[in-house]
Amino acid sequence: MNDEPVYVSDHAIILYLQLILGVDIEQLRAHIADAARRHQGAPCVKALGARFLLVNGRVVTTIGGHSVPGYEFLTRLMRDGEAEVV
Repeated sequence: MNDEPVYVSDHAIILYLQLILGVDIEQLRAHIADAARRHQGAPCVKALGARFLLVNGRVVTTIGGHSVPGYEFLTRLMRDGEAEVV
């Protein structure tokens, strides 16, 4: 047996959630978008038990609802349009 790790893509995970677990991805996307829309202009939105980070009106990532991104992280996210979540 090969001990090398196997990479599982985000695409594979999304399809598994959709096809096997029955998660309606488009309904979930709309739900997140509605929550973010209510706080348009904010770099970070707490909603639905999570925090959504936004850049130019797009939700770019999700972090746990109990995590609070720091000022430097949010500033870099707004300036560069991306920031590594650690």
